This record gives sequence, C-alpha cells and structure tokens, in this order.
Amino acid sequence: MSNGILQAAVREVLIDAVRDKIRISGLHIDGVEVTQAIQYRSADQHLTDPADRGPDNSVRLVANKAARVRVYVRNFPAAVPGVVGSVIVQRLRYGVWVDAGKLTQVGPNSVTAERVPAYAAERGTMASSLNFIIPAATMRGHLRLKVQVNVPGTSQNADDIVDVDASLLQTLRIRGIPVRYVGPDANGNPLDLAAPTLADFQATAATTLRMYPVSQTPDISLAGTFTWSQPLLGAIVNGQCPQSWNNLLFWLSIARVVDGNRSDSLYYGLFPIGIPIGGAAGCGGGGAGVGSGANGDGMTMAHELGHVLGFAHGPCGLGAGDMGDPNYPAYEPYDSAVNRTASIGEYGCDVTNGTIYPPGNTFDFMSYCGPRWISLYHMRRLINHQRLNPTWVSGGRETLPPYLDEQYHGPSIFDRPDPPPPWVGRQVHFVREPDPVRLIVVTGMLHADHIEIRSVMRLETGPTANGERIPDTFVELLDANLNVLQRAPLRRMATQASCGCGCGCGGGSSGVEPPTGLVQVLLPDTDQGTTLRVIANDKELWVRQTTSQPPTISNVSAVVANDELYVRWQTSASDAYPTERIVRWSDDEGKRWQVLAVNLDDDEAVVSTRAVTSGHILIQVIVSDGFHSTTSDAIAVEIPHRPPTVAILWPVANATVRTDESVRLWGVANTSDGNIVSAEDMHWYLDGEAVGTGPEVWALLADYDGEHKATLKVRDGDEWAAVSVVFFSNCSGRPAYRMPRGD
Repeated sequence: MSNGILQAAVREVLIDAVRDKIRISGLHIDGVEVTQAIQYRSADQHLTDPADRGPDNSVRLVANKAARVRVYVRNFPAAVPGVVGSVIVQRLRYGVWVDAGKLTQVGPNSVTAERVPAYAAERGTMASSLNFIIPAATMRGHLRLKVQVNVPGTSQNADDIVDVDASLLQTLRIRGIPVRYVGPDANGNPLDLAAPTLADFQATAATTLRMYPVSQTPDISLAGTFTWSQPLLGAIVNGQCPQSWNNLLFWLSIARVVDGNRSDSLYYGLFPIGIPIGGAAGCGGGGAGVGSGANGDGMTMAHELGHVLGFAHGPCGLGAGDMGDPNYPAYEPYDSAVNRTASIGEYGCDVTNGTIYPPGNTFDFMSYCGPRWISLYHMRRLINHQRLNPTWVSGGRETLPPYLDEQYHGPSIFDRPDPPPPWVGRQVHFVREPDPVRLIVVTGMLHADHIEIRSVMRLETGPTANGERIPDTFVELLDANLNVLQRAPLRRMATQASCGCGCGCGGGSSGVEPPTGLVQVLLPDTDQGTTLRVIANDKELWVRQTTSQPPTISNVSAVVANDELYVRWQTSASDAYPTERIVRWSDDEGKRWQVLAVNLDDDEAVVSTRAVTSGHILIQVIVSDGFHSTTSDAIAVEIPHRPPTVAILWPVANATVRTDESVRLWGVANTSDGNIVSAEDMHWYLDGEAVGTGPEVWALLADYDGEHKATLKVRDGDEWAAVSVVFFSNCSGRPAYRMPRGD
C-alpha cells in the first residue's frame, strides 16, 4: 500500500471517529442550509472531484431576495421522530446581537432525526428537513439565525448559530421592447396580435428572478414598440438563430441604439403568443445586445438574457456544430470531462414553491436539456456582474454602513482600499454609464457569402460597441477627395438560439456552416463626408454616396386620444435609398432620449400611452435618407395620469401548491409615472380575505384541497388597479387532473 493511500485511509478513520463522537451527543443539528436558488451542503458527500466542492453556504446570497432555511437533524444511536424547531433572526444593535423576529415555518411541521440518512434522499426532498422562509425584506445586510430544535415532552434539544451575509444588492434591469404582430398564421390566414404590456414583461421575468441572484423586485420599463409581420421559422444551425429571427433582431438592435444603447440594462423583445414559430423558441446574444421570446415563456427569457450577459450554451442537447461553452465544468459523478452534460452541480431549490432540483437529472438553464435550473457555474458568473448593477447595502441604521448608502446606485464616489477590509468581502467594481455621443450607426446582416447593409442613421447614443471585430473589415467615412475622415472596425453581433421544438432539435449541421448574424459599427460623426463604405482586406464590399440634401421634417404634432398617442409629421427626403423613420421621447426635458417607435413605413406613429410615463414629456422625430439624418425640434405633450400597472409573479395561473404550508404571494407594481408602488399600497387577498401588504406575503392557505384565488390590489393616489389568479392546492403540491370548468 502506498503512503498516499495509507494516509487517505487513516484520514477516513479519523473522520469517522469524529462523526461517531458527535453522534454520541444524541439529538443534534447536522447542518443549516440557506439557499436562494442553489447552495453547497456537505459537498464531499456527493461531488467526487474536490475542485468542484465548496464550504457549506459558500454560494453568495444577495439582498432583497427570499431564502429558504433547511435544518438537518441527527440522533445517535437511534432515530427519533417528532423533532420540531424554530429559527430566530438576530441583528446587530450597537454591537450586540438582538432578536429581530421569528421565521415562518413551511412544511413539514416535524421530522425524524435519523442516525445516518442517505445523502441524496435527505437532500432531495423538503420532507426530510425542517424548513423556514427568510422573506426578501429581511434579507438585507448581515443577520444571524438562532436555530433551535427539540423533541416535545422530552429533554432532547439542540441549537446552532448561522451567520448570513446579504449585503450585495443586484437588480434585474430590463428595457422591454413590445412587438405587435400583423401577419399570417401557420395556415396563411391573417393575424393581428396586440403587443405585450409592461405587466406581461414583469410576469415573464418571474422565472429569471427566481434563478438569478437579483432582488425580487425588477426594474422593467418599456423601450418603444414596433410591428412585425413575418413568421419566425427556420432551423437552428450551429446554435445560431435562423434568418427570420435575425430579421427580427435587426429591428430590436435598432431600437436599442435609438434608446441610447444603455449598458446598465438588458434589452429584450417580447412578442405575443400565436406567431408561427419553427425550431427556435427565442433568439438573441451578447453580440446583439438584445434577446427575444414569446410572452409568458419565462425559461426562454432567462436563457436569452443569459446570452445577452455573454453566456454560451451549456453542453447538453446541442445540435451538430454547436460546441457550447468550453469552460463549463464537469460535475463528477453526474458527468465527466469527456462527456459533459451541463449538470447544475449542486442541489437547486426554487424558494417560491420548494421544488428541489437534484444535480443528477437537472441541467443548466443555458443548455438544451431539461428540466433546467441555474448551475453553480452560472451562479458564480452572475455574482458581481456589472449588467446586474451590483452595490452594497446595510441591514439597518444600527449596523456599520457599507461604502455606499443603499439608496445610491451610481458609480462609486469614494476611494476604496485594496484589498478591501474584511467586513466587505468581495469588492464591487462600478462602471459609469457613458454619456451619449454623436455617431453614425451602420447596421446590417452577415450572410453566408456577403454582408448586407440595411440601415444608416446619425444620432446621439451610447458609444459602447457590441459584438466582435470582423478581421480586416472596416467602415470608413470619406470626403470628396476620398480621404478617410473616420474609420472603425465592423463588428459581428453573433446571435444564439433557445430551442423550441423539444430540446436537442437544433437541426442538422456538419459544423462547417459559416457564421451569420448582425453587423454593426458605431462611427464618430462629423459634419463633413460624402461617402460611406465597407472594406475587407482593402477590397470595397459596399459603398453609399451622399444624397443631394438632408431630409426635412415639418408639421410635427403629438396628441392623445382614447389612451393612444398619435405622432404625425411630414417628411421630404431623397428616394435614392430607403427612408427610415423613428420616434423617441424624453421625460427629463431632453437630457436622455428613449425609443418610442421604429420600423415605421409612414409619417405617423400610433402607440399606447402606456409606452411612456404620465405627465409632461417631449417627442422628437428622426428621419434618415440612407446617408443623412435629420432630427426635428422637440414638441411637448401631456400624458394623462392612469391606474398603476400590476402583475402577480406567483402563484401563476393554474399552479399547484401544498395545502399544508404557507403560499408565497409575490407581485410587482408601478405607478404611471414609472415609480415602484410603495409596499403599504400593495394589498393582498387570498380567497377573499385580506392577508397582508407589500410585494411579498407568505400566507396560510385554507385547509382544503382545491381551487384558490389570489388578488393583488394596488393604489396610486386615487387610482386603483387589481389583478387575480386562480391556482390549486393539494397535500403533495403536485399537479392533479382537474375536470374542465363549465364556464
């Protein structure tokens, strides 16, 4: 026997001896797991590669996101039934830990303390642990959990202390682009489907919010609207989007640029259910800087926003030619380095409904396999991600403040020591949102054998370039003597698909298909210049000459009628190239412009007043003749105050929950001027009874199996809005067959 093997054997004997000593103590707490989506717990008992393991509770927790506390109990030498427990939250007050409230327990009410339970059986079911909820409002700053368990009627008891750090606040900020569909259905019959609303974006984002390490309340606002008329058909090839989807993403990328090309938000286009769809359920990418999917398809939104954040596909179920993320780890024993299957690596948990996702048969949300949940790998990559707007918060006025006050979400104004002091932990690096600059934005398509330029627009927008440089390919602005005035590399904005016809249906490809997608360049604008061209290896691929004179815009008007905003104007432009028309708006007297409408065929835009905030706004029209762009003077319009927007994120319609535990009532609401509704103005009702206020309430269900109704009523001044969902409960929490309703 080698020395290494002998040392390992001795180490295992010593570990067993220590464990036996603990078992002699009788009833004790074997561990307390605090999870928001996925968490380490006794990783050495299931992950065979030490490099994959982490200490218990070492996955970073974030502020303003609910957590589940799982308490695991043991008894030696024999199992003891009927163990109950409680968890008290403590906070520092003037340097002393004091009680600050008791956590709500969710089923079961008691458990059996086993001697040596099977790891997978215990970890894989909520029924094997005592479970408690830390509400999102409590998860802020540093807190301590005082855990106690006992067997009623006996002297058997145990306790433990767990420290929780939820001082990192991250926010999901989405600029949603609603898409109206006016086009054929699968049989060629005409359809006219209304664009999704802000509430639709909020409800669709619920899956992302449940997985990502972000606050439970997203910052979602609308970024314009436009009408689409083509079915989204075609197969996924090499993981890339079909051409029909790239056509849609082209206009979404134009909307992003018109909106200011913001780097502090994730752009996402949402289209109505009913559009004919082929192999892809959604498309987008970090290169394109925007994603897209159907209304209500939460997992596709999470997947496509992952692409916008720069994530590649997880290595499972991919079509030929799509290699996926080469850095995705192999979590052994669930997969191996030579056969990676995108295991999530640890036990996942949906805090909202208590669903457990075992790593042996759950796959990362960026893969094409199912069921899907967030992995250790992508959870780690999302922590301190600049696109999630990270900042530090404190737990209350009595605690030491962090570097930044919790109300400040801009760049740091303080010098930070390096390394940071021990109470800070991981340092957050802030990136200031760049100011808009005057640019020539050239956008087009990269086809298998050529580049097609579709749009030339001059406007002020954010200067952050998306995509990767195409080698030796440039866009140039030339003067009348063909001297180069400005030059910038043309970039390919790669697009990637989310499977839609059953994961793994990516379509055939040998892996030799050339790359496709969008192309774009942000070129500094000057008052001079007569020619734009694209060159590759000094060969001219595309050229456009100046028009005789810039277009003109006159008679701009904006009126509100029947909850719609009508913007009209008159354009005079050269017909040498296609004319582009866009409308944008501002609620801060023109300091920042936002997109209102793109892809307009006529000198008119008709949009819902819900696309803008109420109150005084400015409207502006931009027209491009393919070389020059003209911007109209801003005109003012008053948007009437309206009831707030409200969405229930959980329960979803027809969901099934457990009868014997509290149900999470979770929602979000915005006032018509764009602010978040205060907690005291959000009122929850369960089966007609008032149960609490705020964005989140954990309420006891009536003790019967069957149909329930949750209602969220929201007030903004004298305006009220309400929304309800019908859901079901039974003793298992699993969906059951239900007779169709008579109505």
